[in-house]
Amino acid sequence: MTDTPPFALFVRGPSDEIFTLSDTLGFESPMEALAVSVFEDGPDTMHVQALYSTAEQAEAALAALPDAAHLESFVTQLDDLDWVSRSQQNLPPVNAGRFWVHGDHDDAAGAPETAQHTICINAGMAFGTGHHGTTKGCLLIYDAMIDAGFNPVKILDLGCGAGTLAIAAAKHSGRVVLATDIDPDAVMVTRDNAQINGVSRYINAVTADGFDSPALDGEKFDLIFANILAGPLMGLAPDIRRALAPGGQVILSGILTNQAEEVAKAFHTAGLKTVAHPPIGEWTSLSGSAA
Repeated sequence: MTDTPPFALFVRGPSDEIFTLSDTLGFESPMEALAVSVFEDGPDTMHVQALYSTAEQAEAALAALPDAAHLESFVTQLDDLDWVSRSQQNLPPVNAGRFWVHGDHDDAAGAPETAQHTICINAGMAFGTGHHGTTKGCLLIYDAMIDAGFNPVKILDLGCGAGTLAIAAAKHSGRVVLATDIDPDAVMVTRDNAQINGVSRYINAVTADGFDSPALDGEKFDLIFANILAGPLMGLAPDIRRALAPGGQVILSGILTNQAEEVAKAFHTAGLKTVAHPPIGEWTSLSGSAA
């Protein structure tokens, strides 16, 4: 991103439609955005914010969106204040077993007694703030794995966003966690958040398009977090399977409940057996291992 405030395309509508649009905006040219954020703003509605360098790019992305004409939308240039932070400043903390995710606006002293690891994540431009049902789903699964005695040595947070999952794993394990994202801004935010949370020496954050990175070439992981989107998850299933060490586990999220069966089938085809966990709102997380 440049120092000039970006132009934001906002689209609001039913949750399933908006999440599909966010997938398109984030990964399909010519609509591919600098960054994409999705916000829940009602029981059944969401809005997506996609950032572009110019108004023309944002308008072109809106015009190219399939089936979006009936949805509320507009393009505006963000002011110098961080619109994302302002819109999320009242997000509640996330209580997920031994993990408690909060922002600066929360009092860390208010963490429940069960919280062994408090994680400070403030809203920012990177996709994924940690204050979301998909992140909570991943943390609850990881928490249960820890309770069951799972002790992974090599850990990957694929599509790290703000780095919440990588930081959680680093805090608990005390081991170096590889965190990757296609968005350089997300990598920068992850590094910043690692410093805020006192785990900089345990977080290796790098920019990578899927598994196309020297940092991932030939590596095997005992635990892979992949909290991204259903479409990219299914496309990455064979690579995730190849990168999983014997006895390794995967935690998958960013999946609407009505997409879970299709995602599970894609991973079964790739050689991974998955289990769906109880939904959190409209989101379902999966865990899996080699079939």
